[in-house]
Amino acid sequence: MLSYQHSYHAGNHADLLKHIILGDVVAGMFNKEKPMFMLDAFASRGIYALDSEQALKNREFESGIGKLWELRNHASPQGVARWFKLIAAENPEGGFNRFPGSTALLHHMAREGDRLTACDLHPQEFDKLRGSFQANRRFSLLKRDAFEALKALLPPKEKRGLIFLDPSYEVKEEYRSIAKAVIEAHRRFATGVYVIWYPLLPAQRHLDLFRALKSSGMRKILRIELDCGDCFPEMQMYGSGMLIVNPPWHAEKPMQDSLDWICEHLTAGRGTKQYGWLVPE
Repeated sequence: MLSYQHSYHAGNHADLLKHIILGDVVAGMFNKEKPMFMLDAFASRGIYALDSEQALKNREFESGIGKLWELRNHASPQGVARWFKLIAAENPEGGFNRFPGSTALLHHMAREGDRLTACDLHPQEFDKLRGSFQANRRFSLLKRDAFEALKALLPPKEKRGLIFLDPSYEVKEEYRSIAKAVIEAHRRFATGVYVIWYPLLPAQRHLDLFRALKSSGMRKILRIELDCGDCFPEMQMYGSGMLIVNPPWHAEKPMQDSLDWICEHLTAGRGTKQYGWLVPE
């Protein structure tokens, strides 16, 4: 949706789960040396200022990075440590005011032979995205609709790819739209790894996404979910989850370790987690 700006929500508990698990998936795919294509279909601006007026309006970052930053030098799973290291690299003077989004994470992790494309249709968000990164022959910035990009860019020439989808879900039909887009993309690129983020909200519309994917005939869909319970009563979103189609098996233990650590340290035992197959192999 062109009205949505993630700056108001950057750094919250959902971003924490989203970026750490996404990093684990990418690292798992890197177990093979062959180059790969990565698509961030809803990139937004890539890097967020947590001291901006938008971020300070609701201070949602206090439910995520603000809560866990003090643990950055403690022992943690490799995915969590990677995330802390990325944030520290964006803030050489200390703190976490420059908060890296998914595009920054993928750009940071990409190897020399990999190719990354980041898309956003929102004019202001795309201008910020273009201002934060320098495009080159292996890193494309496109002011383009995510669903059009899926149709145009898949299958990639590398024949290995990760597609990351985290729409705003401001419109309830978007849950079904995402499912439809992934199903159609999977028909053209069945070996791709599709990572879909979704929020947990009182309306429970994420179940529409589940139903559509379960009835599609697709296999190997992993579900990772964190329910924060009553930890953040000021927020309507009480948790979030990730669906991963064709998860790399090298990522499975790192993802579970990351989820366990996040649930323990973010919710202090008041939250619950889910890790298992939505649709098995």
